[in-house]
Amino acid sequence: MAYSSIKRSYTIVGIDPGTTIGVAMLDLDGRPIDVFSSKNYSVSEVVARIISLGKPLIVASDVTPTPSMVKRISSIFSTLVPELDESLSLEEKIALTKGAGYEYKNAHERDALAACVTAFKRYRKKFSQVQKKTPAGVNVEEVKAQVVKGVSISVAIDRLISVDGENKEVIKEERPEEKKSDDKSETILKLRRIIKQKEEKIEMLEELMTSLKAMDAEKELKISRLNHKLDSMRSEGRREMAVIEEIRRRDNKIVRLREELKEKDELNADLRTIVEELKGKRGVKGGKRIKLIKYFSHDAILDAHRRYGLKKGDVVFLEDGSGGGASTAERLAKKGVSAVIYGKELSHFATNTFLRFRIPTFSIDEIPLLLKEENGDFVFVDQHLLNEKMKEWKAGKKRKEVILFR
Repeated sequence: MAYSSIKRSYTIVGIDPGTTIGVAMLDLDGRPIDVFSSKNYSVSEVVARIISLGKPLIVASDVTPTPSMVKRISSIFSTLVPELDESLSLEEKIALTKGAGYEYKNAHERDALAACVTAFKRYRKKFSQVQKKTPAGVNVEEVKAQVVKGVSISVAIDRLISVDGENKEVIKEERPEEKKSDDKSETILKLRRIIKQKEEKIEMLEELMTSLKAMDAEKELKISRLNHKLDSMRSEGRREMAVIEEIRRRDNKIVRLREELKEKDELNADLRTIVEELKGKRGVKGGKRIKLIKYFSHDAILDAHRRYGLKKGDVVFLEDGSGGGASTAERLAKKGVSAVIYGKELSHFATNTFLRFRIPTFSIDEIPLLLKEENGDFVFVDQHLLNEKMKEWKAGKKRKEVILFR
């Protein structure tokens, strides 16, 4: 730890704690002494740097309540910690650190510097009064330090004058009766100053050592408590993990059941709609209700089957028969339908596939629609006409088979 050879001046210290700590220092005239930041800086390293650059009089923060680290460093130096009415805003911190020779490299340094400047401004008027009232020969810094600690200006000046007077008397009493040379007297005075500086350093280091020992004891106690807590947590670890795993399994099951319930609710809603349609339609006299498939595609066939079921013996109406090929026709044929009526023309591949499964196909020109429900799932055709067309188709099919057989 390095110290200056001259008397250490009082400082105002601002601290921004965190993983990256920022520290700023001003003298009692508001001039910057040091602004720095470092990642993972320990408290002892921060304290060492502060001591090397001066004698802390005020330790300040830019937020309220004051962070614990700032309080700890303040307690080491037994300094004042001015509590803010409210934390400084970003705009305030930027304004406070403009000009006056203030410089910083990052937000941590800026916040520490803003804390310093705020503390200095709180005492600037009082410091100005001290500067005006302190007579020559009295240490102005010491008067300011006494005022910050709550002593009035006049009392602080009187105390310092009294102490200086006593020191001068001591020097006079210690002089031998014989006259000494001016050089020897000057040497003695210099030595006394050096001794006083050393004594001040020793006193501060002793105080610092005591504080650091207290901090170490506090850390040891904290470590002991954490170890005890860790042991307790380890003993409960497996049980807690088992509970967490069980909760996770149940949560997954709940999600799955909710999805299944949603699907069933949607299906029930569709079925209720179809039932209501079936109940509400009287149909057409002499007409046969047949099931509607809007498009000749795999998806449309699956959707129709999901909504109202496609079973053996059903007659279906393909509103647009142009989209399907052999595989689509085979999928519909395997549902067991007995006949297909189509709107737009079926492909050659689809017609041949239906023929292979012995399923007759008729266009709406051959069997016109009597009624198509608006936005419904069913259409009506003439029952008698359908029966006739089915008979004709089967008879024609049989004749072809007989001819082929011959």
